Amino acid sequence: MTQDRPAAPELLEALAEYLFTEVREAVPREERFRVLVAANLCAVLAREWRAGDEPLREDLVLFGEILGEAPAAPAGTAGFDAAVREAQEMLVERLRSGAMDDRLDEIADSLRAHVRRKLAVARPGYEG
Repeated sequence: MTQDRPAAPELLEALAEYLFTEVREAVPREERFRVLVAANLCAVLAREWRAGDEPLREDLVLFGEILGEAPAAPAGTAGFDAAVREAQEMLVERLRSGAMDDRLDEIADSLRAHVRRKLAVARPGYEG
């Protein structure tokens, strides 16, 4: 983390804005999509950076509740990321195997809320 301003999320947001408003119009038409992708990537990274590890903590608790297993308390964001990925893999395996078919109605709302939280970072304002 930097001690001075602008902080990393602010720099990413500024880069996203520059790419979207100035670079996009200056590049050949066939390159504009790539510039938009780069701008969106910068904006997503800025939002993820600002969110910190809180979304990972929420995911770990949610997956632990669904799986019926208390989540481990890892150290640092990298630890949370690994623990969430492991819990996701367990959940996917159980869903694919049919082991949770009798609970689909019960867990569907929780999974929808999970997807909405992810979309709030990846694509704010999305109303799919």
